[in-house]
Amino acid sequence: MIKKNDDEFKPKNLNFSIKRTLAIAFKTINQLRRDRRTIALLSVVPIVVMLIFGLAFTGEVKNVPILVDNQDNLYTHPIPPIALHLGPNITDSLLNDSSVDVSFGNYAQGIDAVEQGDYYAAVLIPANFSEQVVKMLTGDNETVKLFVYIDATKPTIRASILGAIHDALDSALGEKGINVVQILAHDGAEFTGLDVGIPSVIAFVLIFLLLIVGLITIVREKIQGTQDRLYSTPLRSSERLLGYVIGILLIAFLMIALVLIFGVFVFGARVQGNVFLLIFAALLFGIAHVFMAVFLSNFAQNELQAIQFAPLTALPSMALGGMLVPIVSLPGWLQPVSYIVPLTYGINLFEGIMLKGWGFKELWLDFTVVAGMCLLFFVLAVLTVRSRMRD
Repeated sequence: MIKKNDDEFKPKNLNFSIKRTLAIAFKTINQLRRDRRTIALLSVVPIVVMLIFGLAFTGEVKNVPILVDNQDNLYTHPIPPIALHLGPNITDSLLNDSSVDVSFGNYAQGIDAVEQGDYYAAVLIPANFSEQVVKMLTGDNETVKLFVYIDATKPTIRASILGAIHDALDSALGEKGINVVQILAHDGAEFTGLDVGIPSVIAFVLIFLLLIVGLITIVREKIQGTQDRLYSTPLRSSERLLGYVIGILLIAFLMIALVLIFGVFVFGARVQGNVFLLIFAALLFGIAHVFMAVFLSNFAQNELQAIQFAPLTALPSMALGGMLVPIVSLPGWLQPVSYIVPLTYGINLFEGIMLKGWGFKELWLDFTVVAGMCLLFFVLAVLTVRSRMRD
C-alpha cells in the first residue's frame, strides 16, 4: 500500500492573490449581468423609492378641510367709542391660508362631521366675540374664547389647523387675550405619539413581512424544483395556488397575532373600538397581501428578485399611504395615487378602530376596498399561473 503524504492534499499556494479575488468578483458581476430582470429591479427600485419619497416630502400640510361657524355680530362700545366686527376678519384670513380648506356651516353639524371624518376641525366664533374683545380692551373682561372641536389623531394636521387659527387671530387683533379652547373629538381622547404611530406601524409591518415571507416561500419552491415536479401531477393550477395560499395564511395568522399582541398589550397602544373588529380587519388586510405575494411571485425567478419586489411595494406605500406624510400634504396631482395604495386603507382601518372607536358603519368603504383587493389579487394570481402553464 502506498501511503500518500498529507501535504499533497493541501493547497499549493497559500499566498493571497488579487488575481483570484478579481476572478470571483468578475464571476459575480457576470452572473448578475446575465440576469436582466434582476438588473432592471436593482436599477428601478432605488429610483422609484427616492422619487416617491422626494415628491412626498416636498409638500407642506395644505388644504386641510375645516368647518367654520361665524356667529359674531358687530359691536359698538359707546364710551370710548369703539366699533368692532372681528368675525369676518378672522374668516377672511382663514380663507387666504393655504394650509386649511374652509367651509361654512353649523357648529353642531360640524362636530358630527368631524366625528365622521369629513372635517378635521369645527371652529366656532361666538356671537358675542367682538363684544368680549372690546370689553377685554377696556378692562371689563380678562379673556375671550374661540372654540375648536378638533381631531387629535393626526398631530401634524392638528398643529397646522391651530397654526392657521392663531395666525388669523394675530392678523385680526394681535391675539392678545384670545383663548383658543380645544375640544378633542372621539370622546376627548388625547393620544400619545405611540398611540398615533402604532396603527400605521401595524399596517406597514403586515405588508412588508407578509410580502417577504410569501414571495420567498414560493420562489424557493421554483429554485428547488418542487414546482416542476408538481407540474407533472394531476394538480390544477388553481389547486396548487390555493395550497400555497393556505400554507402561507397559516404563517400569516401567526404573524398577525404577534403584531397585534405586541402593539396592543406590550406597547399599550390604545384601542377605542371593538377588539374583534380590529382582529378581523388585520386578518382581511393580511389575506389581501398574501394574495399579492402569490401574484408577484409569478414574476420572480430567484430570491433576490423576490426580495426586490417587497421594498418596491412597501416603501412607496409609506410615502403615499399616509404613514409618514398626511395624504393632504402630498402634491395635488399625487394624492389620487394614494387611493390605489393598499396601505391607505389599512391605516384607515386601524386608526379608525384603535383611535376613533369607529365600527363597520363608518369603515364599510375601507373594508369593501380591502376585500376587493383580496379578490383582485387572487384572480390575477390564478390568471398568471394559468398563462404560465400554457407556455
